[in-house]
Amino acid sequence: MSAKNIKQRDITDCGAACLASIAAHYKLKMPIARIRQYAGTDKKGTNVLGMVEAAQKLGFEAKGVKGTTDSLAKIPLPAIAHVIIKQQLHHYVVINKVTKNEITVMDPADGKTYRKTYEDFTSEWTGVLVLLLPTETFT
Repeated sequence: MSAKNIKQRDITDCGAACLASIAAHYKLKMPIARIRQYAGTDKKGTNVLGMVEAAQKLGFEAKGVKGTTDSLAKIPLPAIAHVIIKQQLHHYVVINKVTKNEITVMDPADGKTYRKTYEDFTSEWTGVLVLLLPTETFT
């Protein structure tokens, strides 16, 4: 089951768009603008701590972790991965599916889903993940 495809509004919105996508997956519609406020998004974007805090305000149990390629098959999905695009742009994507051959991600830059080989994914991935599970108080 995949998170909803959501396109970011501007270059700093990728983290908020990823959270909105996962919230929508669990049937919670939340405006990106509100998630930006929860996450403390500024002109540089959103840091991992802001992502975790915003996810908690939305009713998720959330934590930022450093993972390995081997750990990807074991994480709860959907999850958020921190990537660096073209070796300079810090960005977040939603991991929707992990198989033995590929990783399916939703990229909020264009709101589209992509299937990537492990090699392609790990060439951009920093190893940082934001893991989310809805709590009993999920609204």
